[in-house]
Amino acid sequence: MSAAARPSAPNIIIFMPDEMRADSLACYGNPASRTPNFDRLAGEGARFAECHVQFPVCGASRCSMMTGWPASVRGHRSLSYFLRPDEPNLFRYLKGAGYDVFWFGKNDLLAAQSFPDSVTRWTDRVGGYSAQSQLRPLDGEANTFLFGPMGDRRDTWDYGLLRLALEVLERTQQDAPFCVFLPMSQPHPPYTAPADFYDLISPDDVPDLAPPGLLGKPDFHAALRESYGLDRVPEATFRKIRAVYLGQVAFTDWLLGELMEAMERTGRAKDTALFVLSDHGDYAGD
Repeated sequence: MSAAARPSAPNIIIFMPDEMRADSLACYGNPASRTPNFDRLAGEGARFAECHVQFPVCGASRCSMMTGWPASVRGHRSLSYFLRPDEPNLFRYLKGAGYDVFWFGKNDLLAAQSFPDSVTRWTDRVGGYSAQSQLRPLDGEANTFLFGPMGDRRDTWDYGLLRLALEVLERTQQDAPFCVFLPMSQPHPPYTAPADFYDLISPDDVPDLAPPGLLGKPDFHAALRESYGLDRVPEATFRKIRAVYLGQVAFTDWLLGELMEAMERTGRAKDTALFVLSDHGDYAGD
């Protein structure tokens, strides 16, 4: 067994919320946010103040992150063209070095034929997702993607994914170092959150939104607003969207707290590097 593959090699967890803007966290200066676990991690570890995504679409951003390439290098600019076996990716290197690579969540990254050499186990099938998929927009809000609240936080798809990761942490036998990839679904449109997070943030407390009609913006911004009827949506609705979005972020913060607690409880905090990042941001009411 090579030195890189010995169990003493550091374990890795990549906790990846989806459309989470940096300015949605208290540790980046948002006064309305409720993110104690993100803030704690930022205080105990390294917080990157000038780390920017390569692309505003999930797949392209993730391909860039996992290869170190700008999206333009191999043309990964969509949700239908993912990394192929002839292209490098972080997980393939880790698995080749002896890591067990566990992936719990959606795939916006690898072509199907890239999985055997890159991932030990992948699943996105957990309880709770079917209940979320039955949610519908609030009356009159189909174009804003503002939905009503979900149910219990533990009945969500993201919590089901987290439970799979906790099972890896709780294993008593570890024959190889592991990498756990947790691509969360939240925060992401539609704008909804578990019931006890949905109204956590008051719309009156969110910082001022970026207004429409700013100078220097491309014409399609205004065309999109008009086409979707967003130019007729009152500011109060946009503020509610931002408040619910911050509730989604707060829910994700709770998930992170559950993960950090499990790392400490199982002793994995001593031999595991935890990375937290998002793939891109979200207009979220702006």
